[in-house]
Amino acid sequence: MAIKELLGTEIKELVRLKELLCLKKTLRFNAQGKFRILFLSDLHGGFGQSAQLAEAIEAMVAATAPDLVMLNGDTAGCGPIHVETAEQVREMLEIDTAPMTKRGIPWAHTFGNHDNNYGVSKEEQEEIYESFPFCLSKAGEASLPGVANYCLPILAHDSDKIAFNLWAMDSHDNVGRFAQRLGLPEKMKLKLDRMHGSSGYDTVRFEQIMWYYNTSKLLEAYNDAKIPGLMLMHIALPEHEIVAENRVACGYEGEQYEDVAFTCLNSGLFGACLERGDIKMILAGHDHYNDFIGTYGGIQLGYVGSLTYDGYQRDDLRGARVVELDESGAMNTQLIRLRSILGEKADKR
Repeated sequence: MAIKELLGTEIKELVRLKELLCLKKTLRFNAQGKFRILFLSDLHGGFGQSAQLAEAIEAMVAATAPDLVMLNGDTAGCGPIHVETAEQVREMLEIDTAPMTKRGIPWAHTFGNHDNNYGVSKEEQEEIYESFPFCLSKAGEASLPGVANYCLPILAHDSDKIAFNLWAMDSHDNVGRFAQRLGLPEKMKLKLDRMHGSSGYDTVRFEQIMWYYNTSKLLEAYNDAKIPGLMLMHIALPEHEIVAENRVACGYEGEQYEDVAFTCLNSGLFGACLERGDIKMILAGHDHYNDFIGTYGGIQLGYVGSLTYDGYQRDDLRGARVVELDESGAMNTQLIRLRSILGEKADKR
């Protein structure tokens, strides 16, 4: 490579590094080397949403005292409760993030398969999300498929060394749109009848995997050490089904009351995470009746849980996941049932 090209590459990498490390609010482990994340998913809110949803979010935030809150897709609903305008998106977010705002807690999000069902594009929504002072989400590189592919570095308690990375990925919506993007014939089916358990939903694309892989290497070089991380997306991977089918071997914990709606396309993301050796946990949402977690290939694969009142949900399952990180790289996780906090008041009225 010519010196000019080499310098140009180095400058681009430095610019990328600066963008990765630049957040509205620096995330840092506390003096005890701890950092707690509350994961909320499938709120299915929007114009006219149940008042119980705001009560549930308030109760979860108050009970868990997180350092960061992550919304894992389908924040907006797909039924009678949804968003059709930018004003409705803003109103929904003002209500649902009020518990974080009043406490000064930063939050971020991923998109689900229903967030843009009623015409407000993810690009337009992302601008609204990012306009909130405590929102740390980023649109991500424009060349990547999807919106809001980004990494949030969490720094050590006593230095600017990165101790942990939180990766957010857009898992899109359905494979039909994936096929359209590739210019495949409309009659060609990617989801076939004898593909056990898989769904017609989409998944993280190849370009996104390459972005994660290369960005992970870039951050490792900057940090002079491999950085443990957690990856978040809305739609489950095929490997989530492996955990469900091999409960004893995978140390399965939690509940499963519906099929794992994993994608029919195996993108290779799990293999890439294994190869890099930095991702310790991959969490999904999407399946309201599933909230299990287990370990396969040394990576924990699980669900965040669903907190919705305007989408389908069982009263006894309504909840959210808390992950407590240790600066050493260890992590503990727990699924918090809303009933354990509010009792019968948690049930849909």
